[in-house]
Amino acid sequence: MTDLLLLWEWEHDLPFVQRVLAEAEAAGVRAAAVGPAEMARHLHDLSMSPEFPAVVVDRASDALPEAAALCLLARGHRSLVVNDPERTVAAADKARMHLALMSVGLHVPWTILLPPCANGEPVDLDHLHHVGQPFVLKPAHGGGGVGVVREAWTHEDIQTARAQDAEDGYLLQERIDPMDLDGTPAWFRVLYCLGDVHPCFWHPDTFRYRQLTDDEKRTDWGREIDRVTTLTAHVSGMTMFSTELALTAAGRLVVVDYVNDMCDLRRASLTPDGVPDSMVDAMAARLVARAARG
Repeated sequence: MTDLLLLWEWEHDLPFVQRVLAEAEAAGVRAAAVGPAEMARHLHDLSMSPEFPAVVVDRASDALPEAAALCLLARGHRSLVVNDPERTVAAADKARMHLALMSVGLHVPWTILLPPCANGEPVDLDHLHHVGQPFVLKPAHGGGGVGVVREAWTHEDIQTARAQDAEDGYLLQERIDPMDLDGTPAWFRVLYCLGDVHPCFWHPDTFRYRQLTDDEKRTDWGREIDRVTTLTAHVSGMTMFSTELALTAAGRLVVVDYVNDMCDLRRASLTPDGVPDSMVDAMAARLVARAARG
């Protein structure tokens, strides 16, 4: 029986999968990876088994129903599922997460929550002046920047965006401009894995990462990145995700993109806009260490 089971479906995840398996072998942890071709068979086999892995890492349920079913089955048998399917559904709802983060005092962009077009509800834009212009439009669900309008100006822009998916709500948000830190925009993408926080500068135009130095982590804003990310994990219940933060000229650290499940783990050594290799390796090692505990 395996201690760690990793479900994957995206071909660009294979280097991460291989790293997890290598870490597991080095640590003496029994691990297996299941791809799209074997998912249905593995679901059947596991449903007949009295034993379940200590840890199931889900990198597939957003695309494969069999992976989602396997995660639910594993959770019912007390496996730690990274991430728990029920938590994932809640965290994927940006409108819900917006309110949840506000409730614990985190800074989020000024936002107007718009209902789905299909509901036929009237849209109240009386507070649009608080948001300012230009503003950002985001679908309440989805990820990877799909459907996001980063520079909208008019009511027509709002209606055009909402019409792209009439069944989904939208967030109409103020645009957050980061301050400049020695020539670098103070925009951060932070990866979180089972209590470990991995902060990077992330350029919103080039999508390139740069890890924070130890000195930068010890600054007031570096410590605040750690606090905000850890609190986001607590509020969302997620155990592995990425989040985006921006430090404004007023010194506020704003959560600009809340919780991204199935976070991008492509390696920087293989693609220019990938995650620093050392961070990917650290996350793989953290998952294996958790599985070793049983």
